[in-house]
Amino acid sequence: MPEPDDLIAELRELGARWPVPPAVDQREAVRARLAHPAPRRPRARRWLAVLAAALIVAVAGVAPARAAVAEVVGDLLRIAGVEVRREQPRATLPATPDPLPSAGPAVLAEARRAAAFPVLVPADLGEPESVELADPDPRGHPRVITMRYRGGAVRFDQFDGRLDTVFLKTSPDARPVELGAAVVTAAWMPRPHPVTYVGRDGVERLATARLVGPALVWTTGAVTYRLEGIMTLEEAIAVGRSVR
Repeated sequence: MPEPDDLIAELRELGARWPVPPAVDQREAVRARLAHPAPRRPRARRWLAVLAAALIVAVAGVAPARAAVAEVVGDLLRIAGVEVRREQPRATLPATPDPLPSAGPAVLAEARRAAAFPVLVPADLGEPESVELADPDPRGHPRVITMRYRGGAVRFDQFDGRLDTVFLKTSPDARPVELGAAVVTAAWMPRPHPVTYVGRDGVERLATARLVGPALVWTTGAVTYRLEGIMTLEEAIAVGRSVR
């Protein structure tokens, strides 16, 4: 091991071989940056950026079937299990439409026991005059539950609308509306229009096509509702808000 004096001499000799650039005084540059700082993003913009990122993450985590309550693509308006073609009707309606598959009468308590989803009632309409269960699956769960009021002039359908199209409508003046303080998106069809039942296999059952009155369609959770026969949007929304 070299002696300290020898080591110092070697380091001085090495330093002479490698020129060192002159030291730069950084104090003036630091003072200038402190006096004129770079512009910062306003706090509101930063929070908006964070909020936008959070919304993107939240929407990405929702199942595609429930991500958008109302979906409008060209002339097609979709509310979960109901598709509305906003065009003039073309198909000829049958003179006597067939009922929904395997439709049969029931009482409200029976419907609630049989259904795989919660069965609700519009409080503004009171107890239904009749209840019908239709198109059961192999386990006996009905696909559609229909309630009738006011001598059959008002019809209230409810069904699991998470995945498949159940009813197909044709209404050129259908439009999205807001239902209630919870900002639930719905679709309103103000004039009579044809409606067709779509089977579990996705095939349109034209034999079930019929002309119906004004209708309001909306979805809550996994259930889609269709209120038919209320003549004004204001009353239809009031009845829809009373469903419980």
